[in-house]
Amino acid sequence: MRRVILIGVMLILTPFLVGNSSPAVRVMLDFFATPNHVPLFVAAEQGFFMDEGIETDILIPANPSDPLKLAAARTIEVALTPQINFIIARSAGLPLISIGTLIQTPLGGLLSLKEYGIEKLADLRGLRIGYSLAPLEPVLWQTMLASVGVTSDDFQLVNVGFNTVLSLLSHSVDAIGAFRNFEVVQVALLGHEPVFFPQEDYGVPDTCEIILVTNPQLIKERPETLRAFIAGLARGITFTKQHPHDALDIFLHANPELDDTLNRQAYEITLPFYADEAGDDRAEQWEKMQAYLFKNGVIKDVCPLDQLYTDQFLTGP
Repeated sequence: MRRVILIGVMLILTPFLVGNSSPAVRVMLDFFATPNHVPLFVAAEQGFFMDEGIETDILIPANPSDPLKLAAARTIEVALTPQINFIIARSAGLPLISIGTLIQTPLGGLLSLKEYGIEKLADLRGLRIGYSLAPLEPVLWQTMLASVGVTSDDFQLVNVGFNTVLSLLSHSVDAIGAFRNFEVVQVALLGHEPVFFPQEDYGVPDTCEIILVTNPQLIKERPETLRAFIAGLARGITFTKQHPHDALDIFLHANPELDDTLNRQAYEITLPFYADEAGDDRAEQWEKMQAYLFKNGVIKDVCPLDQLYTDQFLTGP
């Protein structure tokens, strides 16, 4: 087992500058390390990948758009990404396929504050909603509000960039897109009473928050390496669920800068959402989300399901 955290794209080739006795898997996070990734760090630090006969380098992208591009280019073996982002990338023609899941449920939704007089989603009628990423987020928020009878003419969408929490707390907007395991905790720790509306409760199809993707060619060339990676990660997830305090300690030892109240509370919220055995092969979920993105013009083409994901590496029953 070899675990290296590398910042930026230019350093990714480092693993090939040294001799290795075991196959190496370079896996890139969807962004910086967070409690979402605890099982991956556990699997690395506990030697689960080594037990499966592989070495794993954990990489941090310079930009959140990098992992999918680098996996498609085979600069890395595995990328972590939201399922929605993957479907968009796959529709755009990137050669990618999902091989497993880290977080099996959506974490996103709309966040407002009790002090703004918001108690139910329909209370956002006539107000300002912040977003960061177009066209996806506007589509999600329009879907959610339409489910409670609020049309797109009944509220204002405001591009706040990535200053979402600041925009909310300064009342530049009345609600923002947020994750239930991070921004909701963050505003509460700052002394505010969050009001959170999960996207899956308001018309947005169910989705996996973080899946594992690779280039399809790698499945043909190195299937046993990918199988070993999924098996090691599955053990990391099992350990995390069975020994949550030990797992968090392992993660924080590897990432001491994250040892604070925010990340500890975020972890407690995230814990139930890790995918058992790193698997999620629900065809209906894939079909509904892809159809939803196509209907709303987020993607231009629909892919056959066998080009979106494979369950051949999953270890569960």
